[in-house]
Amino acid sequence: MHWHIEIKEPHSGELGEAIEHEDHVLVASEYHYEPGQKLEVAVHKTDDPHWHIFTDLDSGHRFKIPAEKYLRID
Repeated sequence: MHWHIEIKEPHSGELGEAIEHEDHVLVASEYHYEPGQKLEVAVHKTDDPHWHIFTDLDSGHRFKIPAEKYLRID
């Protein structure tokens, strides 16, 4: 499933933190999204009340974001 979202608040994190495995070691760099930025994303998990997990289809980065920091626009 793909969505289009718009970032409402600045959001950053570490690559690899959204992978739900104990053995991930991908935390080598950070990602950052600015308010107003629009993304096409693959949807992985939106049922958790704290973190929603997407893959940014432009960069290929899998990231987690609180629901209050983005708006679904499609």
